[in-house]
Amino acid sequence: LALSAAVAQAGGNLYCGGGAPEPFDPNRLPDDLSLAAIIEQPASIGVCLSAYEMAKCGDVQTANQIYDKCFRAGYTGALIRQAHLLEIGAGSNPPDPVAATELIHRVATSGQGGWAALGKLHYASALYLGRGVPQDRAAARHWFELAAQEGDPDAAAFLRTGYHTGELSAQGWGVGQR
Repeated sequence: LALSAAVAQAGGNLYCGGGAPEPFDPNRLPDDLSLAAIIEQPASIGVCLSAYEMAKCGDVQTANQIYDKCFRAGYTGALIRQAHLLEIGAGSNPPDPVAATELIHRVATSGQGGWAALGKLHYASALYLGRGVPQDRAAARHWFELAAQEGDPDAAAFLRTGYHTGELSAQGWGVGQR
């Protein structure tokens, strides 16, 4: 990560050491696997994963554009990563826990299998901690129960013990009290 950041900062290159991007030509198969070439591709799991690398390289704006494209194409998990960028204030953006929690709520209510269960866990955690929403432990418990019913092991651990590590703070702490 540190090496990626150093390369991205050197010379203002936001493509982690790749050359200048070429214009996208839909009639030509890409022979370039750089992040710059991937941006113009239609949403796929590979394109969506590239947004993570784009954010690591320092281009949070493009990463968010890719995450938006991926979500519109049905890759619900993209919103979880996008929410994380909002929560920490990646790039030159200030932290925005309200917008982050709104995205997590969209995942939680998406009906997209495992992603929705993970979204419910994160939304329950936000309610429990009062992060981006008013603290509401009763509502948090309800969302933990929903996530556990959908098979999320961290939500089940929270209901059993009052603590889970499915989400860690910058200090390495989980959610709840042991």
